Amino acid sequence: FENNISIVAVSSDGKCVVGNLKVKLIPGNNNILINTNPFLETDLQYSVNTAVTVAKLNSKYNYDRDFIFNYKAAQANLLGGESAGAATTILTIAAIEDMNLRNDVLMTGTINPDGTIGNVGGLLEKAKAVADSGFKYFLILKGQARMTYYERQITKETGEGFSIYNTRFVPKTIDLKKIARDEWNLNVIEVSNVKEALDYFIEK
Repeated sequence: FENNISIVAVSSDGKCVVGNLKVKLIPGNNNILINTNPFLETDLQYSVNTAVTVAKLNSKYNYDRDFIFNYKAAQANLLGGESAGAATTILTIAAIEDMNLRNDVLMTGTINPDGTIGNVGGLLEKAKAVADSGFKYFLILKGQARMTYYERQITKETGEGFSIYNTRFVPKTIDLKKIARDEWNLNVIEVSNVKEALDYFIEK
């Protein structure tokens, strides 16, 4: 059985790109095989192993298959990071259970061995890339929608014949749900674990 899911990745030059991850299940002995084009960093390989372990525990798996993963991301010749871990878990469960996944949902988040989702960075940039690619829903870790960033403010003090510029960084909090909805027509949804996330991906 073969299935695929969209992922948002950070390319080697630091840009957020939407790519695709495909998994194929074939008769075998529980091996995990990963296509290395594009090149994958070791943290991503570790993430895939964790994702498969969690998927097995959350599905009816008979330990009689091999898993073949294939990453595709335009403009990226090197992929790293664990932020696709949760999506990889969803994909693997869907492949084992022969489920169809919706194509208007995308998710970011690491995966922990107990099935909970971990936090990731760059959410504002990722949300914009997801919206630009036409997705309706973007799943993130519960609690990450409220984001604090530091805005640079420069003040000028003038004396007799000289000026002093002071730079300070002022903390500002933004609501990613509101920004995504108002500016990009994207629904940001917070989830805690794989089971919660799966509900949004499965075609009813």
